[in-house]
Amino acid sequence: MISKNEWSEKLKSLKEDISSKVIENSEFAKQRVVELLEHGLPPAQGDALLASFNGLVGDHLLQRNSRFAIPMVFTDHTQHLSDDAEVLERQLPDASGRIVLCVHGWCMADKGWVRKGHDHGKQFINAGYTPIYLWYNTGNHISLNGEEFAFRLEKLLQAWPCEVKELVIIGHSMGGLVTRSACHYAGLNQLQWLQVLRTFITLGTPHNGAPLAKLACWIDEQVADTPQLKFLQKLGEIRSSGSKDLSRGYIVHEDWQAPTIPFKQVEQDTATGTALIQRPTLPDTVQCYAIASCLGKNLQDENNRKLGDGLVPVASALAESTKGVLALNYPTEHKWVVGGVDHLDLLNHPAVAAKVSEWVLGNTL
Repeated sequence: MISKNEWSEKLKSLKEDISSKVIENSEFAKQRVVELLEHGLPPAQGDALLASFNGLVGDHLLQRNSRFAIPMVFTDHTQHLSDDAEVLERQLPDASGRIVLCVHGWCMADKGWVRKGHDHGKQFINAGYTPIYLWYNTGNHISLNGEEFAFRLEKLLQAWPCEVKELVIIGHSMGGLVTRSACHYAGLNQLQWLQVLRTFITLGTPHNGAPLAKLACWIDEQVADTPQLKFLQKLGEIRSSGSKDLSRGYIVHEDWQAPTIPFKQVEQDTATGTALIQRPTLPDTVQCYAIASCLGKNLQDENNRKLGDGLVPVASALAESTKGVLALNYPTEHKWVVGGVDHLDLLNHPAVAAKVSEWVLGNTL
């Protein structure tokens, strides 16, 4: 057991290490945070803190086989769900054939969906849906998480206590990219769950990426309310594999394995002659929707749209054609922008909840 004094000393030591010189060598800073997790983190720390650390250095935790690396699991907020049919039936005796699956964003955990008394998943219980949640290591590459998600979901639905008639997935921020990646790998591997996926909604997902500077601010905001962790604000320069993918909108292995040699087709913009890189499209058999938000209430103001929700610009959240990337195939009526809402408020704002409900229930079979 690590004593309070030992914990304080380790924090003090880490703070001293994270100087301007260390920031110039982010790999070393990553190693020091990993060492703190492996040897100095009190066992009673909450899921939210662990999720933040995984977002920052989760790739290194995986490389080290650390016990603090979050494994990918499905939950119902009270238990990790099994893919064994008999066990799952005991865990979910009231499971219905309609499922709402919520996929969280960067540096967050499954319980992060509960915010200010609202939960996008549980709002559908009275409509006959069973809400479940994915919890995963957001510091890992998005495509690796997406591929694992695809196969784990296949096993879970095969073990589901009753026939699955309808699957709805709601992805917040990075969760939308991980889900798009899962859809891509499900299609490549002919997985069955894609056939029951009826509705897929993204909330503030950076389909075209998000500026790295804004991700650094996001780290600052995540730890600002925890006095013992304020030194982590100086770790804004640290970039895990997941955060790098998030900043660029990468969802397939080829994006980060050979980023200078795109595997995708390159098309020509007939109007400007600019090369446009094509990315994996949205699944044709699924009703896909995208929600973006602005901090400002004037949705027509270009500066408001560029700022977006404080982390993701509107054009990125709606997957519009920008910076040489082809737009995704969202129908106009499947895109929606709300004003006066920040990135986290997308999880609980009444107008967002109403729009999500309208789309999901409008597609119910």
